[in-house]
Amino acid sequence: MAVTSSPAPVMWRLGRSLPEERRPRLAAARVGLAESLTSRERALGLLPGNPFLLRPDGVADPDVVAFFASSTFKLLSDQTQLSYAKDLRLFLSFLESQSKSWRDATSSDLLDFEHWRRRDAVNPRRVSGAKFSRELAACKKFFDWQRQRGAIATNPTVFHGNSPLGDVQGSPLRPRDARSTRVKWLTPLAFRQWRDVGLGGHLLDGSHDRSWRGRNDGRNVAFSNLLWSSGLRLREAGTLLRSELPEPEANARFLRARLGHAVAKGRGRDFWMARDARLDLEGYVVSTRAAAIARAQREGRYDALTNRLLILSIERTGLRVQEAASRDTRIVSLDQLSSRDRSRLFVKGAHGLEPAMLFLGDSGMPMHFESWEAVFAGASRRCGRLGVLVSCYPHMLRHSFALRMLVTLLHAFDRRMGLTPEERRDYRLLFGDPWTLVQTLLGHTNPQTTRDIYLEPVSGLQVDLFLNGEGEIEGDSFTEFVQSHLTATGLVNPGREGL
Repeated sequence: MAVTSSPAPVMWRLGRSLPEERRPRLAAARVGLAESLTSRERALGLLPGNPFLLRPDGVADPDVVAFFASSTFKLLSDQTQLSYAKDLRLFLSFLESQSKSWRDATSSDLLDFEHWRRRDAVNPRRVSGAKFSRELAACKKFFDWQRQRGAIATNPTVFHGNSPLGDVQGSPLRPRDARSTRVKWLTPLAFRQWRDVGLGGHLLDGSHDRSWRGRNDGRNVAFSNLLWSSGLRLREAGTLLRSELPEPEANARFLRARLGHAVAKGRGRDFWMARDARLDLEGYVVSTRAAAIARAQREGRYDALTNRLLILSIERTGLRVQEAASRDTRIVSLDQLSSRDRSRLFVKGAHGLEPAMLFLGDSGMPMHFESWEAVFAGASRRCGRLGVLVSCYPHMLRHSFALRMLVTLLHAFDRRMGLTPEERRDYRLLFGDPWTLVQTLLGHTNPQTTRDIYLEPVSGLQVDLFLNGEGEIEGDSFTEFVQSHLTATGLVNPGREGL
């Protein structure tokens, strides 16, 4: 293949095996095609919805496809699988642009790739150290696996001797400026403005925009309030079942619920949501969601699904479900249900079949959790057009929740409670320190992860409050405290950077 300066002719192709829910529609449209695709994908070992890569000419490389069908790859979360596929695609395409097969790749090729991705002046889309570290992790997993099975003689991600970049945390290519994440967050005032204008169809003065044509503003506002008040990850919130919502208790400000193992980054855990957010969700359930279900029932969409799982009952050990095609029944654990499994779950409602998942699209079908990224991006674009210089993406609300909790708890320990050092030590022995409490709320494996992500921003806020704060926190709510103190800090400029 000739070398070209344009990446398009040599880009590897990213594909996904046919999801279960699309097989019936494809079979009806093109007789025999769905069955042919299914048999080929099963022969390759690909699961429904699995990402995979094809060569630029569209031909499958057996060794590359085998990696995506391997247990090593399948053990990754759905989101990590897709991210790794995209990152690996970029490196393989880079090699193709140099007329080189991945089987002949060397450490020098990785050094050239790192230079192009991060430092080359002719590359208009250079990336940060953190982004390149993730790309390097994808390459390492791929080449480690290929080396172990004997497909390649040497692993280009393993460096021998001295590297011109120096050995950093086990890899000479790992950038020194790599951070586990870049914390961006919203103050309560900025969040409410972004939510009301971007998702709710309001204008800057708080009035309703008469030109607004949003059909799902109730759903979208309720979802953003859920993320803001709970700190859930996008996958966790976007795959909730209606039955997993806690009952709204009259005297509780925060309500406790449970996340399944398969959608909570491999670790089932409890979480808490604000009671007000739970009531917003109930409003969505009885309005927009009910209307979408009614339309889908009239059009027979649910009855046409041959891969659905009907929930017959909720047992102590899980859900008793019935396969639509075979009519077989079995018990499935909530902890074992992936995002794809959850989208197949249905219940018998008053007027027929209904999805068990909470969030639905206009069609009445379960909404894929990644679709929320586009919803948030659209809301940010609307804010920009109307002069609200605040942007937001879903994970920013998780960061916002964590920082509100951290600053409030740390402030309570240091000032509000008026404890002596000895009393503070005893209190932390009984209830844990603020970092441990926030670790629990976020579902991190250990508090060091929480510290690694949030120590820098919260330390800056602590210093500012120490130098400029006065007296007690005014009011009892997190919102009042954060808005009165954080909005006034020079560390954050929500209007310009969406923080």
